[in-house]
Amino acid sequence: MGSRKIVDKNLYEKEVSKQNKILAKDFLIEKKSQDMSHGTIRQYSYDIRIINYLVYQHFENKRLIELTRKDIRNLSMMFQEMGMSNSRVNGIMSCLRSCLEYATDDDDYEYEFNVGSKVKGLKKVPVKEITFLSEEQIHWLRDQLLARNEIIKALYLMLSYISAARKNEVHQVKKEGLTGRYFSNVVRGKGNKPFRLYYTKEVQDLIKQYLEIRGEDDLPELFVRVYKSTGERRAYSHDTFGDWCEYFSKLLYMKEGRYIHINPHCLRHSRLDILNHVYGIPIEKLRTLANHESIETTAGYLAKRDEDDIAFIFGMKPEDFKQIGA
Repeated sequence: MGSRKIVDKNLYEKEVSKQNKILAKDFLIEKKSQDMSHGTIRQYSYDIRIINYLVYQHFENKRLIELTRKDIRNLSMMFQEMGMSNSRVNGIMSCLRSCLEYATDDDDYEYEFNVGSKVKGLKKVPVKEITFLSEEQIHWLRDQLLARNEIIKALYLMLSYISAARKNEVHQVKKEGLTGRYFSNVVRGKGNKPFRLYYTKEVQDLIKQYLEIRGEDDLPELFVRVYKSTGERRAYSHDTFGDWCEYFSKLLYMKEGRYIHINPHCLRHSRLDILNHVYGIPIEKLRTLANHESIETTAGYLAKRDEDDIAFIFGMKPEDFKQIGA
């Protein structure tokens, strides 16, 4: 549930406490100075707008630094009543606590103690079971998309699958230089860790085909929408990838006769599972492709990408990932 569905833009600008909007602005500037990814900053921006708007609606528009522990607990309950998952509520409340913590450290705010730190987060609930697609299903989807001349969707499908990347990481890929190499620009993953996405010649060929159709423009992003009526071009948001995955589910229904839930993370899990169970790639090497800290967890990330492992996985040469020229 995005901030646009909760926050009335006009009311936010006219009615929400000016002091709270200034605090939100200062807080976001502080987060940007910490070199956080654009996706993380955007999420903080969404969340703090939601908080400020609900404080205006239900807490007499009081200053955030005047919220009591009871206020913050009631705010958390409101988010639950709005149908948000425990994980989403915890994310928003974490944003509030972080903002209040910033206020305690900044000399411009007379705020000594972060009362939000005393409000416990909600219990995490198990996530839905991940769908694992077969390689045959992935290739069938690719062929269907190409047959329908939906090149951009085919490219997203195969780049996301082959690189085993998360949707926010795929969204950060820039078009420059992709047709002359087998790796992307540096993207930022969880924890703001920098790394590159790797892909095969099949994906590179799809990139060439898509960019040829797209034509020349000044937008650096790989995934760009071209409006037929006006010719206007805009980069797709990462939320679009979720919509495309729902479309993949509908296509696969034609083949399977049953609904198979597909989301962006499903492509990542499927890739790693197929490489391990079908092709016998050792999990020790797969963690390099997945950018995992260890084989036991997906929480951490490697400090260095071993391109020998990537080459081994893709059946290519390590030098293929070191050539920069087009």
